[in-house]
Parts: sequence; structure tokens; C-alpha cells
Amino acid sequence: MTSFAPQNLLELNHIHQQMDDLFEKHQVAILKGEYTQAKAMLKVFEGALMNHMKEEDEILLPLYRQRAAQIRGGDADVFSEEHKKITEWMSRLNLRSSRLSRSDSNWKEIIALLDDEAQFKKYMEHHSVREDRIFYPEVDRVVDDKEKAQLFRLLTFSIDEVDNPPADSKSSF
Repeated sequence: MTSFAPQNLLELNHIHQQMDDLFEKHQVAILKGEYTQAKAMLKVFEGALMNHMKEEDEILLPLYRQRAAQIRGGDADVFSEEHKKITEWMSRLNLRSSRLSRSDSNWKEIIALLDDEAQFKKYMEHHSVREDRIFYPEVDRVVDDKEKAQLFRLLTFSIDEVDNPPADSKSSF
């Protein structure tokens, strides 16, 4: 569990940096030819990412949809669609990664995976910037201090919580 006391919701979004670090470890393992470790790191990354998006979709996005101002490039549907696209990207990366588990993995497979991962990283960077500049500041703006305190209790936003996601993270707002 995180040990800091957040002041605003954007501070919870530090998980993006943690996930970037995990993804880098995954890629280093690929380059070292440690495919079992690379796949394991990708699974941890995927678990953290899916848990994070689930919390956003079930807790924060409904608040955003109900209360946020109309912001160009920041419609609630944009964030929902980006989450769907990220899920599709993860399926593609898992498929490519699974091909590296064979002992006869060739350079073309490795290059194809790394090419896809480079595109995925750019997409994730764009998504993270949109969340940091639009989504989180706007959710933070539309909730009062009591609601914010409740959100801090509901949202794990930690890689440490991947194996133990909240039992019921549905919003009560």
C-alpha cells in the first residue's frame, strides 16, 4: 500500500510511472533473451494496468461523466475508448510475447514485438498526458473534500495491490 498522503487525485496517478518501470524491466528481459521473465513482467504490468483502468472505469469515470464540464478532447467517451484500445494492445502484446517462449525464437519475432511495444508506449504516453492534464484535474475539481477522502480510501492505484484488488470497487457516489 502507498505510504504517502495524497493532497489531490492526480497524485494517485503515480502508478503510471511504476508501470513504465515494470514495462522497461520486461523489455530488458526480452533483450537479454530471458523470455520467461519477460512474460512474467508483462503479466504483472498487465495486472496493474487492468486494475488501474477498472478503478478508473468503475469509480472515477462515472463521476467525471456526471459532473465534469465539457472539455475539448476530454469527453468521457474518449477515456473509455482509450481504455478499450489499451486492452486490445495488451492482447496483441501478449500474443507476440507468447511466440518468444519457444527456444527457436528468431530476431524477426523479437523485432516485431519491440516495434509493437514502441507504438504501445507512445499510445500510453498520450493517454497518460490526457489523464494528467484533463481527467484527474477535472475529477479533483468536481468532488468535495468528503468525497475526495472517500476516493482516497477506495482507490488502490498501486502495483502492490495488483494481487489483491478491492473486493467491491463500485462507486457509492
